[in-house]
Amino acid sequence: MRIVDTHLHLVYLDKFTYPWLGGAPAINRQWDAPAYFAEAEALGIETALHMEVDVAEGEMEDESRFVLDHLHPRIGGAIAAARPEHVDFPAHLERLAQLKGVKGIRRILHTQPDELSQGELFAANLRRLTPLGLTFDLCVLARQLPIGRQLAAKCPDVQFVLDHCGVPDIAGGGYESWAEGISRIAELPNVAAKISGITAYAKPDWSLDDIRPYVEHVIDRFSWDRVVWGSDHPVVTLNADLTRWVAATKAIVSGASEDEQAKLFHRNAERIYRLQPKAAKRYGSILGLKPEAIADYKRVHAAVWPKVLEQIKASHISNYSIYLREPENLLFAYFEYSGSDYAADMAAMAADPNTQEWWKLCMPMQAPLASKTEAEWWAGMEEVFHLD
Repeated sequence: MRIVDTHLHLVYLDKFTYPWLGGAPAINRQWDAPAYFAEAEALGIETALHMEVDVAEGEMEDESRFVLDHLHPRIGGAIAAARPEHVDFPAHLERLAQLKGVKGIRRILHTQPDELSQGELFAANLRRLTPLGLTFDLCVLARQLPIGRQLAAKCPDVQFVLDHCGVPDIAGGGYESWAEGISRIAELPNVAAKISGITAYAKPDWSLDDIRPYVEHVIDRFSWDRVVWGSDHPVVTLNADLTRWVAATKAIVSGASEDEQAKLFHRNAERIYRLQPKAAKRYGSILGLKPEAIADYKRVHAAVWPKVLEQIKASHISNYSIYLREPENLLFAYFEYSGSDYAADMAAMAADPNTQEWWKLCMPMQAPLASKTEAEWWAGMEEVFHLD
């Protein structure tokens, strides 16, 4: 299952000022894109949205420009920092709208006075997002959920995304009041919810049973059509890590259908944040098949080993088909590749022990073309026509 991470924080201490990190020594260090994606790609995270990191106010626009300026090929956009409470917000918004890749804005509210978002100027400025197709990420404490609801109700045409399941105090209890707040804000059709960040609000020794009720309640109230997934990296490392959070989320929703999981992990994010799925590269190749092996070849491919299929998906290959043409006994293979490093992914496949055993089974049945290159087994083909 491919994943879109809608909540990635990147910290570049050598470029920006982060006043709040002084109070968070455990994560007060550099957190760059290559380090994150080294872990994320292996987990199926193919795209990430950068979430503003509350840099010094004078650096907000520079932060967005920096992350969108080809910082990493898997960064699919940015949620920019903004100050809707300011009278000069329209000018700021106009500049942000000119940055290709800005998908929405966020103004941190859970650390601010409650009245900050309650003025008419704040709501009027948020209503300016709609003509630009931009979202507003709503980050409020559990006790502030009624305030967040009031704000979203004032802006019915603005798409809101509630961060971190509404910041429940999992470690301290308070489930009932939080759950009521979630139920009320979920009544508004212009609010979606982000399954993210909650391990930071649990006890350090949290278990799946500790966080499951919160995730399940959010999904139940918002429905599968209005939930997205986020890592909240590196904040997630306070009580977990990226790998554990991905595994926990998958375990909680394991009973859902593949379609429902796809909505959570990527489909809703692509719709809500207007993301363009990474265009897959198409590959075609051809190979001979020994006549006496046709029956066996069909038999083994009717039940390909699960570990082999897992490796194919891990190497970012999908829509994979093999066709047989008789009596010429030619195999034609077609697949689509959505990764960013084809050579590395193919090397990983070649190094996989299960794949190696599969090839040992299949290769004696096959007959490579005389025209193939020395590096090929399946002979590559040129695409001469395509129609979507």
